[in-house]
Amino acid sequence: MNSIHKHEHCSLNSVQSILILMAVKKVQGILPRQRREAAKQNLRGQILAVSREIIAEEGFPALTMRKLAEKIGYSAASLYLHFRNRDEIASEVSRVGYADLLTALSSATGKARRDDPAARLRALATAYIQFGLENPQTYRLIFLGDTSYLQAVASRPDGDDPATRAYGLLIEVARDLITAGFAPPKGISRRPRAVTPTELAETLWAGMHGIVSLKLTCQQFPTASAEIMTHVMIETLLRGLEASQAG
Repeated sequence: MNSIHKHEHCSLNSVQSILILMAVKKVQGILPRQRREAAKQNLRGQILAVSREIIAEEGFPALTMRKLAEKIGYSAASLYLHFRNRDEIASEVSRVGYADLLTALSSATGKARRDDPAARLRALATAYIQFGLENPQTYRLIFLGDTSYLQAVASRPDGDDPATRAYGLLIEVARDLITAGFAPPKGISRRPRAVTPTELAETLWAGMHGIVSLKLTCQQFPTASAEIMTHVMIETLLRGLEASQAG
């Protein structure tokens, strides 16, 4: 009996040892993979950060895989493991900037009453202009970049990307404004029809973008503060739309 118990005990110990050994090997296998993944993400982050600097300081034409590789200390071949070409890098750099803008706009409009489109417009316009002035490098990159860079970004459309979603917020506010009665009168164009949400949204964006662009590129003009310009623009627009409906 004792020999049987000893045999069972030894067998149990053997099984436990095997299980422990398997667990150790599994952990040993996971750790290198985690390190490799962390290193991969770190390199990807470096590529995007340095690319952003090059585009902002020298323009998109100056961005080449060779220059990028030299600046971060890797071979050009290593970069192609993360991005197929510089257009793909441009798209990702832009995506990060738009994601930051989307966060700012979503936070601002989320605090305004859902059933008050005028309040949501005020919040959105204020957040947009504030974002542009507080993040000039990002704003220049995603809206004021050279033509080749913007074309590279536009060549990779994505219906769910941050840029589309940010613009979708503006479209939504414009649609709610029209539904609530804030809309230009019919007959502005040759065809007597109502203004669409897209047309109103593009007009609103032109005004907001204009304020940021002037403040970033013409420091001597305008002399009015961005806060005053935003207030005057939005309130004039809203009162004009209200008056057109009353008339």
